[in-house]
Order: sequence, then structure tokens, then C-alpha cells
Amino acid sequence: MTELCLVRHGQTDWNFQEIIQGREDIPLNALGHQQAEESAAFLSQEEWDVIVASPLTRAVDTARYIAEACGFHEETIIRDERFIEREFGMASGKPVPGIYEAVQADDQTRVPGLESEDEMRARVLEGMEHLVKTYPGKRIIVVCHSHAIKAALSAVDDTYTFRHAMRNACSNYIEHIGDRFIIKAVNVADHITNEIMVK
Repeated sequence: MTELCLVRHGQTDWNFQEIIQGREDIPLNALGHQQAEESAAFLSQEEWDVIVASPLTRAVDTARYIAEACGFHEETIIRDERFIEREFGMASGKPVPGIYEAVQADDQTRVPGLESEDEMRARVLEGMEHLVKTYPGKRIIVVCHSHAIKAALSAVDDTYTFRHAMRNACSNYIEHIGDRFIIKAVNVADHITNEIMVK
């Protein structure tokens, strides 16, 4: 059995301001650093073998906290483009309330340049399959983004959709047994400080 733990990055200012980030390289804010530390402390209670991260700064910086807490050298964090955030096209940098309905409808006509849900699922599933093939029997942390996690969950079980909310710094557990992925836990975040922050 190979185990994956998909961790969302800590909060950024754009998360707090409800602005769509996509692949804009927005860093963690003060609360995001705290959440990353809390996630690291939680995950360090178990043994892990591999740490992977999206190449975006907010994911890499969250992964650095986890690596340190779990006894890994920073240089061992593997960057994998397949776990980067969704390409939101013209919606990137826009306030969520004005455009997100079209994003949730997976509507490339209303959101030019939007990566489709099917495209997203295909690349994230490819990344997961690569990891279980490369590190069979290992326990792997993947630090990534809300839509990457939604893509993973919905690729494994279509009762999960891109409309499921993901807490900042939450953990999501997927096992690979035989030739199947099985979801074990979703949005585990009781150990993470509330995302409400004073502006």
C-alpha cells in the first residue's frame, strides 16, 4: 500500500481577500506561515518518506515547514508541475464573487483560458500515478492547491466535485492498493488556526 497526503498551502492575502490566484505566485501571509507550522507539527507525529510540492512559492514554503518538522532536508523537496494550481485564465486576479460561478460551471466561453476540470483531473491523476509507481509502499506528502486536491478527489471518486471547499493547510488522505486509489479522509483541519484574520 502506498499512501498520499495532499496538503493545501497556508493562507495568502489573496485567499483572505477572496481573489482568484491561479498560477499567480502569491506568498503566504502571516497567518499562512502559522498554519504551515501547525500543519507541519501535525504531520510530524507520523513517519513520512517523500515530500513533493507544487513549484509555486506558497506551496514550497508550506512544504519547507513540513520538511523541517519531519526531519527532511529542504533540498529533498521534489517540485512537480503536475500539482500546480489550476490555470484560471482571465479569472486570475479577479474577485471571487464576480467570476467564480462561471469557474464552477467549468465554462471556458465565459472564462477564456480556464483549464477544464477534465484537463485538471488528467494531469493530477498522472502525477499521483507517477508517485505510486516511483515510490511503491511509501508514505508521500504532496503540498499543493485547492483545485489540485479537488481534481485528485474527483478523479478517484466522482461524488467529490470542484465545489467542495478546501480549508487552508488541510490534509487529505488517499491510499493506493493494488491498482486502485481509495480516499480515506478529506479536509482534515481541526489542528489549523481559524482562517479569519484581522485586516
